[in-house]
Amino acid sequence: MAYMPIRPQFNNEIKQKISEYVYTHDLQMYSVPPQGEIKFEELQQWCVDRLRVLKLVEQVSRQNYRMTSKYYVTILIEKLVNNGLHDFARLIRAHNYKSQNETEQRLRRNDCISHLILMSIFCFKYKEKKWFFKQEVKLFRWRLSLLNKDGIKAFNSANGLQYSTISEEEKQKIIEDVKRTYWYIKNIDNMKVYTVHFTSVINEVMKRQIFLRDGIAYVPETKMSWLILSEFKKQLNEGFTYSRQTASNIYNDGRLTKLVSILSTCNKTSYFKYNRRRRVSIKELDKLSKTSYPLCMRVLHEALKAKHHLTNGGRVQYCLFLKGIGLRLKNALRFWENEFTKKITKNTFQRKYRYTIRHLYGQEGKRAKYEPFHCIKILNSTVGLRDNHGCPFKCMTLDELKDTLIKCGLVRSDVESVMQLSKNGFYLEACKEYYEITHNCITRNTFDHPNVYFNYSCKMFESMYSGKFYQCAMINIMIKCSFIRLQIG
Repeated sequence: MAYMPIRPQFNNEIKQKISEYVYTHDLQMYSVPPQGEIKFEELQQWCVDRLRVLKLVEQVSRQNYRMTSKYYVTILIEKLVNNGLHDFARLIRAHNYKSQNETEQRLRRNDCISHLILMSIFCFKYKEKKWFFKQEVKLFRWRLSLLNKDGIKAFNSANGLQYSTISEEEKQKIIEDVKRTYWYIKNIDNMKVYTVHFTSVINEVMKRQIFLRDGIAYVPETKMSWLILSEFKKQLNEGFTYSRQTASNIYNDGRLTKLVSILSTCNKTSYFKYNRRRRVSIKELDKLSKTSYPLCMRVLHEALKAKHHLTNGGRVQYCLFLKGIGLRLKNALRFWENEFTKKITKNTFQRKYRYTIRHLYGQEGKRAKYEPFHCIKILNSTVGLRDNHGCPFKCMTLDELKDTLIKCGLVRSDVESVMQLSKNGFYLEACKEYYEITHNCITRNTFDHPNVYFNYSCKMFESMYSGKFYQCAMINIMIKCSFIRLQIG
């Protein structure tokens, strides 16, 4: 087996420190690069597995909203086990600092190596770097939530993190303000209060979750995770600079170049692609809305047919979806005009709405190529009382969702199944369940784009019809052959 040397460019003093380094905690800041040798197969496996872990982090965060970090990490560990990522599951589940055995050291070392290698690969492209940063921060936050008071103390000690605390006398002067800000924290009188400059916890400042005075943020002991997470983000950002230097060494080795190629392939995510050949006519939309639309688009279509109007959010969301499934601009203008002019005049439509539709098709303004909305954008959209856009599994009340599903023809047991997923925050899973029920099938796909949902549905129906056609054709051929044999006989 091939062994890969890991030789960062450091002076002798730092090299000695690295070679003698003992990983004292399962959770790391990844501030000390590893030194020594590792099997190439092991390096490749850990890097690929870590990439799979980050993709699962992204998946879990998409499917669950407004949950606690402990809930997220519980779901993540379950998914890691189900996907055969047992080493990472063990590492995350352990969240201890007392065990220093050989197995623990190997897991922690490989955790550090895979993190730094992926960082070196993703540090050049902005989108990939942003994606890597986002998922690593989520993973760190979730793992941090598992640490108790002693675990956090040990983590701070292992990473040299020290924060100033206020004296008891100073604390008494501001205690009432602190209590009002952190009203949900019990026994705050008996806790330490840390002070940092407000820029160190800027996210919490923006959310107005923190007590400020003269530019100083006062953080109670139970919110120490805010300070640690801020430091992790800072070090992660700074790490991208050093990763560029590491990456230059990587490309000098053919084996590591191969690894980069493998990881780049693994990192390719599925996204919606236009089918330039597909053409959808206005006459087909009513039928397609019942057979192949995801529920979010079906709700918009039926609302438009019933009210002959959609608010701006609904118009943009549905118009881009129609553009993606193959409705050409000329037909789109006629479709929207036919519906809107049932309540307004043709001149009003021309004046208020025609430009927006042409703009979304890239024919007005800056002529941008607007893409149909991804599920993440739809889930995060702001929805008012008069609106019909957004994700129905998230935005509708349970009673509204129940009535909508019944109107779509779902039986009671299926309605309850979808509603339970929606109630628990599994919105994409609820959409998948809706697809399986309405298409009478089982699929491994969790749809994260309405147009991808539509494409899968159309392909399924096309394969069904082509299969029937093939069977009929074979029957006709067999009948003709039998007839010929009878004639010959």
